[in-house]
Amino acid sequence: MKRLLIPLAVLLALVGGYAAAVHFSGGAFYDFGVPLGGDLGELRRTTTSFLEDLQFKDFENAARYHSPDMQDSVDIPYLLERLFMVKPEALDIMEYSIILAEVDSSGLRARIKSRVKFKELIKGNIKETELMLYYHRDNTDSPWYMKLESSLHQLEGEEGKKH
Repeated sequence: MKRLLIPLAVLLALVGGYAAAVHFSGGAFYDFGVPLGGDLGELRRTTTSFLEDLQFKDFENAARYHSPDMQDSVDIPYLLERLFMVKPEALDIMEYSIILAEVDSSGLRARIKSRVKFKELIKGNIKETELMLYYHRDNTDSPWYMKLESSLHQLEGEEGKKH
């Protein structure tokens, strides 16, 4: 009986230690589909899902990461062209990885930095770029929503201020 309990206890300790590492790292380690890591883990999973939607050109699904009032008006192909400087039909996202996840002290704003490797299909060039995605929510119990569209609009200076 002891021969079985010792390896089982060691295995449980290893699994528990790994689960704790995943949680306290904010989901930076592979989580096997278990929702660990708190807000950072959720944001990492959301960003990974968003980038996968872009990779497979599922623009309708990619718009759902924005707030509900913006989802129908978000023009993902246009935003992709602004981000990568390549027409969406000529863009092949080859791989991506999340390199930074941060939530501010209020717990209402977050940013996720990812590295994206892509190919320009017409020219055949392979490039790599870093992409910063911003998220917000109304309160700590609300879901996170992306602010991709607003961060890419042309900024206009306020009237009466020097630019």
